[in-house]
Amino acid sequence: MSWTDFVIRLLVAFILGAAIGVERQWLKTRSVLKTNVLVSLGAAMFVMMSAMTPGDASPTRVAAQIVSGIGFLGGGVILRDGASVHGINTAATLWCAAAIGTLAGAGFFLQAYIGALAVVGANFVLRPLVPIFQKIENTLVTPPQANISYRCRLVCQAEDEANVRHLLLQSLQEREMTLTAIHSKNLVNSDPDLLGMVAIDLEISSGENANKLEPIEQVVSLLKQKTKVSQIGWQLIAEERE
Repeated sequence: MSWTDFVIRLLVAFILGAAIGVERQWLKTRSVLKTNVLVSLGAAMFVMMSAMTPGDASPTRVAAQIVSGIGFLGGGVILRDGASVHGINTAATLWCAAAIGTLAGAGFFLQAYIGALAVVGANFVLRPLVPIFQKIENTLVTPPQANISYRCRLVCQAEDEANVRHLLLQSLQEREMTLTAIHSKNLVNSDPDLLGMVAIDLEISSGENANKLEPIEQVVSLLKQKTKVSQIGWQLIAEERE
């Protein structure tokens, strides 16, 4: 290989590596202008070195070593911040810069120019599409629903307990509410006025509603009208997101 060929190939690798680095630097993603140029120059020189040593080295074998070696350099620019990972695009760009340098060092100038144009186009042209796809993804994701829970206590005659439970379950089902817990006990050891009465404690879960108090109030009102409950009350326990 003559000095002229060596300089021309090195110059092409420099220009194309700089073109890729300028695009990254201009968008202010990372300060990798010099890094892209050096990667491209290094790949070109490795390939030219193998070409200048006939019978002792293969340009394709050296190119394969460049592919694996650039992976270690790319791994150094990938950073993890919590659940987010930064620098993957920069690492991929460095990998492509090595490929451009390899083509230039092997003397495939047209392919190197086309490859550099494709890399710059991928980074520059596709960049505005990222927020569009993120917006579409956000619209397709179903927002989490609220899980509203209530605690209710009612007192009724022991003989009316079955009727109260039946009406309670029916009214909850009609309003798409779920009975998560229920417990009843006789009030034999309490106030003499409550002799023969049963206290029913229950917990109810409801999905998100425009008026979170309306469903439980409807259930309480219905029980007052259609059963002989002497006491009834409820309270909001929690409102959690699923």
